[in-house]
Amino acid sequence: MPDTDGRGLAGLLLDLRVQAGLSQEELADQAGLSVRTIRELEAGRVARPRKDSVRLLSEALGLSPQDASRFLAAAGHGVVARPVVSVADPAPTGLRWRGTRPIPDGLVGREDELAELEGLLRQNRLITLVGPGGVGKTELALAAADRFSGADTTVVVVDLTTVQRDAAVPSAILDAFGTAPGTSDLDDVLSGRQPGDLVIVEDNAEHVLDGVAEVANRMVRSFPGVGVLVTSRIPLGLPDEVVRRVQVLGVPSNDDDLAEIVGSPAVEMFSRRVARVRPDFAVTAENARTVARLCRRLDGLPLALELAAARAGSLSVETILAALDDRFRLLSGPRRFGAPHQRTLADTIAWSVDALSDPARQLLYRTSVLGSPFTLDAVVGVCTGYPIDAADVPMLLAELVDKSLLQPVLEFEQLYGARYKMLETIREHAYAGLSSQGDDLTEFQDRAIEWCTTYVAGLEGAWSSPDRDRRYRAANANSAVFEVALERAAALAQWDVAARIVLGFRIAWQYQASVAESGIRWASVCADNVEDKEVAGMLRAIAGRLSNLTGDVHEARRHYGEARQLIPGETEMGLVARGGWVSSGSHLLDTQSLAEIPALVEDARKHGDVQRSATVQAICGLALLRWGRLPEAKELLLAWEAALVNPVVYPDEVGYMALSRVELELGNLSEARRWAELAREVQASDDPERTKVAGCLAMVEFHDGRYDEARRLLEEAEADIRGHRGYFDYLVMLYRSRLARAAGEPEQARICIRDAVSRLLAEGRVVYLLQVLPEAVAVLHALGRSEAGDALCGELLAWQRTMDPPMLPTAWEVLQESCERAAKATGWPEPDPAAAVRRLAADVLASLS
Repeated sequence: MPDTDGRGLAGLLLDLRVQAGLSQEELADQAGLSVRTIRELEAGRVARPRKDSVRLLSEALGLSPQDASRFLAAAGHGVVARPVVSVADPAPTGLRWRGTRPIPDGLVGREDELAELEGLLRQNRLITLVGPGGVGKTELALAAADRFSGADTTVVVVDLTTVQRDAAVPSAILDAFGTAPGTSDLDDVLSGRQPGDLVIVEDNAEHVLDGVAEVANRMVRSFPGVGVLVTSRIPLGLPDEVVRRVQVLGVPSNDDDLAEIVGSPAVEMFSRRVARVRPDFAVTAENARTVARLCRRLDGLPLALELAAARAGSLSVETILAALDDRFRLLSGPRRFGAPHQRTLADTIAWSVDALSDPARQLLYRTSVLGSPFTLDAVVGVCTGYPIDAADVPMLLAELVDKSLLQPVLEFEQLYGARYKMLETIREHAYAGLSSQGDDLTEFQDRAIEWCTTYVAGLEGAWSSPDRDRRYRAANANSAVFEVALERAAALAQWDVAARIVLGFRIAWQYQASVAESGIRWASVCADNVEDKEVAGMLRAIAGRLSNLTGDVHEARRHYGEARQLIPGETEMGLVARGGWVSSGSHLLDTQSLAEIPALVEDARKHGDVQRSATVQAICGLALLRWGRLPEAKELLLAWEAALVNPVVYPDEVGYMALSRVELELGNLSEARRWAELAREVQASDDPERTKVAGCLAMVEFHDGRYDEARRLLEEAEADIRGHRGYFDYLVMLYRSRLARAAGEPEQARICIRDAVSRLLAEGRVVYLLQVLPEAVAVLHALGRSEAGDALCGELLAWQRTMDPPMLPTAWEVLQESCERAAKATGWPEPDPAAAVRRLAADVLASLS
């Protein structure tokens, strides 16, 4: 066996595999592990793999007992691989595991939890894993005990499934130790042990919680050599208890990224289980979308994935997905192992629901109509009534969370307050329970309409209130409930009611791009069905605003154009529609937009609403900035800033950022910095989209020669881009490219500028390509692709001399630095400015490939 030579397990495994003449795929097949596991081990990304996995590798590699011992030691397990024990043979005296063993390669996507649990077992005496039925608590607990255990550690697994009484828990533990009835008590088997000697896993404890809690408390208080690991759907509630909630497996966030789909833990688990009944199964480009949707529909719940995979021996994945509307019938077997209440999906959920008090069960049923996530306010407003009193709702929600039937939503809790979500599998069970109770289902759906109608009435005037952000975010937190109300109103053909809800909720949709698509759909559907044409125009304007937010500038332009034809132009929503039409047109290089600005500004100034007037002037100022009309843009933006003295007009970071950009392009660096810092001051501290201001400040620092600070700010902004989409993402990529060129990293610059061009092309924001394409010329030259760079430079020189709008000064400066040899291209001007820019951008992408 080769020496590890300080390289650890990764290098040793690679050498052993090569010596055995095996590929990664062949070793994975012989060991019964995934290829991904082999790759992760050889890459050194798994510091201490499970002992069962290491033993399987030892056997697949054909290692001698001595070499197997060294291999285990390199993996962090200083014990020789245990021999295979025949069922008919007596267990050797050195075997220190009693009860159910972990399934080899049974865990997927749990490496972080496994590492955390191993550490917790070394530092704490009592740990409880809680989570909904079927989430994989048992396998995680067994794997953690296995990883923790050493040569001198005894692991005893106590299956509490069949224990019916709290008083019988001590006897069940003694039975797991293998003691003869009546020959010893629990104190006898626990006494005299040193720390780390004994780990007791008490599995499926929720139905005998008091008995388990009493014994566990005695163990950790009286026997320092004993560690206790409990799995339950409910915490024990002991002072020494460390609780960890086991989450469902991660699912793909979209259907188009094959690498993300294949790398998803839920997809990997489903694929492994399907391969047991269909060895030829693999996730491919053809079936990836279906597999991703299937895993999302099943919530990433391991039990549901396993039961669905078992059906793949006789059904296609497409058929399984289509049948999920009746998932409890589909996933009813054939699982013949495990606890009786975990052999079908329906039994697993019913086990928890049947143990609830009647008020808690009724609240679970009723919250199934709310969508997910939902807030305490929505529950009180929609779900109360006998046997649920409004004052008891917080306590009942806490009970449902404790029993793993609801999950708290921790993401952005500071922004949106306390929210709860329900797994789709649990929701279907609860929804069926509510539907079985006569008219209850329609009653609570109708209540959702009433509550949402009242809620949006309370939002009137919120835009001009000092706490508007808080109020709109609170509304946004209930977007799923509004979806339910709109679905019910549509089913009843109550289009006027639906329109009132959409109009009242319109701004709340803007606070989260991920739900804006729903707003676009409902605004469009309602506009198609309401009889009042002005109301239809207002709804079209909302669809335009939300389309712009999601990056679909062409759709925004279309919606705004239709709205302009339906709403009187001097009304508030008429001004909104006209302003949106101008803004979207400026992105698309539509010259008609500029012609609209003077009349629009004049009508806005005549309008009685100071806030609306200021907003329209800011929108028009931004449009003029995009077109390089810097003095006119500055005039309108300063008019917006002057209006801030009015108490009903609130500062907005985008307005300050626009002023900063104008001054930067005019060469007034100190003023640009002043406006950028004002933007940072007014941006809400809890605003999840930090890209805007960080990118603006980075531009100022770059042009001030402070590259390190610019780089730090861009890194902050780039981290935000990974979680949110915004108007200013392209600027982050543009200036990362400039910094990379300055640092002599042309390949990094190529990636940044290629991504910026791709994103702007996809979203239709053509005008911003005129800021990015000059940088592409510089990048091509830095890469040594001078011919392509000169050709693009000649085209841009021709644009600058014959077309409108001109490039902004900072972009023109970059182009001039790169145009020593280029000659102006012929064939200009071109009749369609937007088409010309898109053609140049497509050429750039080809050159940067």
